[in-house]
Amino acid sequence: MSIKQEDICTSRKAAELLGVSARTVQLWADAGVVASWKTPGGHRRFSLTEVRKLAQELMAGQGPVLPASSAESSAKSGENQSLPVLVVEDEATLLRLYELTLKSWDLPLDLHLADNGYAGLLTIGQVEPRLLILDLNLPNIDGFQMIAALKHSGVLERMELMVISALEPEEVLTSMPVGVECQVLPKPVPFERIRECIERLLAG
Repeated sequence: MSIKQEDICTSRKAAELLGVSARTVQLWADAGVVASWKTPGGHRRFSLTEVRKLAQELMAGQGPVLPASSAESSAKSGENQSLPVLVVEDEATLLRLYELTLKSWDLPLDLHLADNGYAGLLTIGQVEPRLLILDLNLPNIDGFQMIAALKHSGVLERMELMVISALEPEEVLTSMPVGVECQVLPKPVPFERIRECIERLLAG
C-alpha cells in the first residue's frame, strides 16, 4: 500500500476526526467501513484522506453501507432469532453513527432508525423493539412524550429503555413519568454500554 507519510493516521486521530472512540474505529476497520492496515509492530493505521472523507459523509448523514454480516444473514433466515432494536435520534450524524456501529458488531440485530418522535412511535407500533435507544430532544413529539405514550399503552413494559441525553441523569429521572424504569446515559454515545445491554438481552 503506497501512502505518503503525511497521510498516515493513527486509531486515536481517526477516532477524534470521526467523533467516536478508538475501539469503535477498530470495529469499523474490522467490518470494512474504513480501510486500514497494520504495521509490523501490530499497530493499526489509516489513510487520513479516507478518514476525512468518511467524516464528511457522516456529517452529511451519509456514509458507506456495511456488507451483510453472517449474523445479519442468519437473522434474515430466522427473524425470531434477531433482536429488534430501535434508535430514535434527530441528529443525522449521530443516527448514522448508531447504524454503522451497531451493524459492525456482527450481532443478530433487527435494527430500525427514526429521526423524530412520530416516526419512532410508528416504528414501535410496527416492530415492538426489545430495546429502545432514545434521545429526549426530538422534533414534534419529544422523548418524554414518547415515554408517557408508551407507558400509557402498556408497550413500555415489554421493552428495555435506554435514554442517551446531554441532560444530567438526575434531571431526566425526576422528569420521567412515575414507575418508568430506564438507563440514563450521557452523550457522547457510550457504545460499549449499549453493546453490553444488547448482549445481555440476546443471552436471554
